[in-house]
Amino acid sequence: MPAKDRYHDVVIRALVKAGWRVIAEQAAVLVGGRRLWIDIEAAKGSDSLSILVEVKGFENMPSPVNYLAEAVGKYVLYRAALNYGKVTTPLYMAVPTMAYTGILDEDLGQQAIIAAGIRYPLKKSGGGRYTEATESEPDGACICWMRWI
Repeated sequence: MPAKDRYHDVVIRALVKAGWRVIAEQAAVLVGGRRLWIDIEAAKGSDSLSILVEVKGFENMPSPVNYLAEAVGKYVLYRAALNYGKVTTPLYMAVPTMAYTGILDEDLGQQAIIAAGIRYPLKKSGGGRYTEATESEPDGACICWMRWI
């Protein structure tokens, strides 16, 4: 299993705060003989509503462009695997505010989001930004969400 991202536990707290129950940390998706790991699976209500969440820190990166390419590429791969397995559970990406208002908000980030089919989530917050749930850290980091189509 892959190592937890720095913001993994922050995302867990945000989900719980928003009324979600964590079903799995590191949900496996199988395609043929390959196993992919999505960071979090959570459910709400009587488990009739569930989501998958991939956590991306966008930190300690020598190149934000390379990290953007890796993050978007991973999502394309995950979506392909979920489609292959006929899994209809929505896939979300959780990112810190500095990525949400940084590389993801720049022209290149926006074009990558559009081309990959990532859309912003359901609730609108201050400043015209869209967030599903947020959780703040002492260092000012805040987790924001984008939903995969």
